[in-house]
Amino acid sequence: MARPRSYATSIVEEIRSIDLADLRRWGMLDPARVGRKGAIPAVTWRHATGIEQLGVIAERDGVLFIRRDDQGNLGKPFIPFVFTPTRFGGTRVWFRCPGCGLGCRVLYGVASLRCRKCRGLKYESQYQSPAFRLLGRARKIRRRLGISDTFGDSLPPKPRYMRWRTYNRLERLVERLETVWCAMMRADVARLTRKLE
Repeated sequence: MARPRSYATSIVEEIRSIDLADLRRWGMLDPARVGRKGAIPAVTWRHATGIEQLGVIAERDGVLFIRRDDQGNLGKPFIPFVFTPTRFGGTRVWFRCPGCGLGCRVLYGVASLRCRKCRGLKYESQYQSPAFRLLGRARKIRRRLGISDTFGDSLPPKPRYMRWRTYNRLERLVERLETVWCAMMRADVARLTRKLE
């Protein structure tokens, strides 16, 4: 569902981002990852005018990002890490946002990296009505179970490695979400009908 034109705030899905979890999954947070020939791993975005890259050099206390701007100047912003203790020992790693100094998992932008709050971004779902948020949640569960996200279709048999307790819980949740969505839509139609009369 498209966001209303009246909202001036950009949405997260429209802005280039760097996710700490992705960097970890791709092995880019290992300081030994820099290639033998000096090659620097990079995050790459494709867009209409070409390809944009941001080099990633991991250090023990943060990440050094390398990027050339439009004039060819080399920018090297260093984003330090923030460490927070976890419940059963150990620590969790976050980026320290250069704007507000708080820990965050995702940074947005290319030339200047900032957290979602500093950029003033919202999620696309924040522009949706509550009824469509419920329907979107039910669709995600349907896709997780391995079928198309068509409303009202019966759910497929339990996936092979899923526990019965989990499958039954998801089945009840989909039914409840879709029932509430139907009730909300009926109420909206009744309200619109009253207005037109």
